[in-house]
Amino acid sequence: MDINIAPIKNYEGKEIPINCEVNIAGMPGDDFKILEPVKILGVIRNFGGTFELEAKGTAKLQFVCDRCAEEFSSEMNFNISERFKEIERFSDSEDEENQNSDINYLSGDIISLDEYVYSNMVLNVPIKHLCREDCKGLCFKCGTNLNNGSCSCDTREVDPRFDILNSLDID
Repeated sequence: MDINIAPIKNYEGKEIPINCEVNIAGMPGDDFKILEPVKILGVIRNFGGTFELEAKGTAKLQFVCDRCAEEFSSEMNFNISERFKEIERFSDSEDEENQNSDINYLSGDIISLDEYVYSNMVLNVPIKHLCREDCKGLCFKCGTNLNNGSCSCDTREVDPRFDILNSLDID
């Protein structure tokens, strides 16, 4: 999704409202799948040649549970905050000063939202993916999904140093 900032480029304090869907389904995602276009609601403001994007995103993602290995979908809300400045508006001193800052460089009047939506979304994806908080996972012996029922495996952990005690005949 491209946003043309030409209408606010020469007008400090002006803004462009954003209410759109961004289709980033083709972007790489190692541990999740994007199920539908990401909904974006926000604004781009001109602050004296620096353009600020402030928005909220809503994405529906599909994960594989880290405990039971079942697929599940989840809706995720996240914030997007980015700053942009035109390359030709930088002086040499500003360039050195802003080299390590969080400013994105523009070479025209178009801001492509796709990569900024994707990067802000990825930063908010949880590290651990659980289908539900009380997920019991898989039996470590037979692999049965313990959310669907129990198994008959003996899950007692016996320290091998005390294993000899099991052979004692105590009456």
